[in-house]
Amino acid sequence: MDGAGRSSRVERAAAGCLRAAAGALRRLPSPLAYGCADAALPAVCAWALVHELRAARRGRGARRNLRIAYREELGGGARWRLLARHARHLVHLGVDLCRMPRLDAGRLGRHVDVAALERLRELLGRGRGLVCVSGHVGVWELLGHAASVWGLPVTVLVRRPRARALDGLLRELRTSGGQRCVAQRGGLVGLSRALARGEIAGLLADEDAPVEGVFSPFLGTLAASSTTAAWLQRRSGAPIAVVSCERTARERYRIRLWRVIEPGPTSEGERSRVTAEINAALGEAIRARPAQWLWGARRFATRPPSERADAGGLPPRAGGVPPRAAGVPPRAGGASA
Repeated sequence: MDGAGRSSRVERAAAGCLRAAAGALRRLPSPLAYGCADAALPAVCAWALVHELRAARRGRGARRNLRIAYREELGGGARWRLLARHARHLVHLGVDLCRMPRLDAGRLGRHVDVAALERLRELLGRGRGLVCVSGHVGVWELLGHAASVWGLPVTVLVRRPRARALDGLLRELRTSGGQRCVAQRGGLVGLSRALARGEIAGLLADEDAPVEGVFSPFLGTLAASSTTAAWLQRRSGAPIAVVSCERTARERYRIRLWRVIEPGPTSEGERSRVTAEINAALGEAIRARPAQWLWGARRFATRPPSERADAGGLPPRAGGVPPRAAGVPPRAGGASA
């Protein structure tokens, strides 16, 4: 058998194992399912510690991002304690995703505080669609699922995983509540069509955007930020709602609406303003639940050309650096991971 055949067999076997594990976590009683995640926590922490030490040698990693966001507010011990809580959030996040199909119309209200969705319904009622923006904070995958189960038409931008074994399983989980998913490649077309139909177009906006973004304050430091949401608003006239879904307890969640950004003048400066408002709202969501954001992401990787690091080797606090204007329509950035 050639290499391609062996690879296909391995991928099919991996897919079968993943489906079996996801199915088991979905069917188990909640204490047992999350207990399995807690049992895996020591191994995850050991792996994360090794990864973090390697990342630190390359000037990256979660501890560096915490220092960038909090500066001297958090000492070294406090940073490690926050990262320990973050590791537990990550292992529970996998269980949350596997159990998401259980949250149907009959169970949703018992597990999710959906009061904020009524405000989204009002915004959607204007007839121009609604751009919903979130970040990798809390249980972000649950946002579109809950809104769809609640009766709102949702199309979300997603990044297809490199591992094919994960692709089909993730699509099944993500669409189990009725939401549509469009791939990141060519995703602007799908989101634009959703807005034209008067639907919700959902995307994440807390990733590094080195090509078409603008440098905008994020957690107090300039970060290359996607202008996709601002571009969609400019094209459609839809309002933007910045939302998050935070875990409040085991299998208990709350959807929060942080900010509504109304359309403004059609100018390049408007994109920078809208992006700055989105970043500010996402910063509020992260600071409200700091253990529930992906601190290991390369959020601050792209730096302004003229920037100089401070005495501690960190990028300086925001201020004094003009935003980099986006010269072309953005590619579909900010996909759901």
